[in-house]
Amino acid sequence: MKILNLHGFLGAADNRNYKALCGIVPAETIISPKMLYQDRSPEELLPWLSGMIVPEETLFVGQSLGCWYADRLSRIYSRPCILTNPCYFPAELELIYGLGMPEEYRRQYRELSPKEKNPLAYTICGDEDTLIPGNMPNCERLSAVAVSAHGGHSSIEPLGDYLEAAFAVVREW
Repeated sequence: MKILNLHGFLGAADNRNYKALCGIVPAETIISPKMLYQDRSPEELLPWLSGMIVPEETLFVGQSLGCWYADRLSRIYSRPCILTNPCYFPAELELIYGLGMPEEYRRQYRELSPKEKNPLAYTICGDEDTLIPGNMPNCERLSAVAVSAHGGHSSIEPLGDYLEAAFAVVREW
C-alpha cells in the first residue's frame, strides 16, 4: 500500500498527518508533496497528483484543503481516503481567497465539490475547529464514516490513535 498525504492550504509536506502516519507505516510508503494551492488550479493539480499514485494501491489522506483533493481522487480511483477536518467546499472559505487565490480556482472548486456521500471516505472532524466551525454535518453527509474528535483545525489529539482506528476500517474496504 502507498499513501498520498495532502496537507492543507499554506501547510507543509511534513504536516501533523504525515508525522502521525510515520508512526503507523514506514515513511517510504508515504508520498507527501508540497502543494502550492494558490499557484495551480484544481484542474492542474488533479492530473499532477494522479501521476504520483498507483491507482490500485494508493490510500489518500488529507488535511483541510488537502482533503478536498484526497476525496476527489478517492472518487476518481475508487480507493479509500482518510480525511482530517476536511474543507469540502473551498469556494465558500473566504480565508483562502483573501490570500490571493484567483477567482477561476474558486469557480473550479465550486463546480467540482462533492454533492453526494463518498462510500470510501473516513472522516475525523475536530469538535473545536474554529477555521471551519460546524463542519460535522458536512462530514456526516459526505463520508461513509464520520468521527468526532477532540481538537481544533490542526490540533486533533491523539491524532495517531484516530488515524490507526481509521486504517483498521479502510483496510476492510
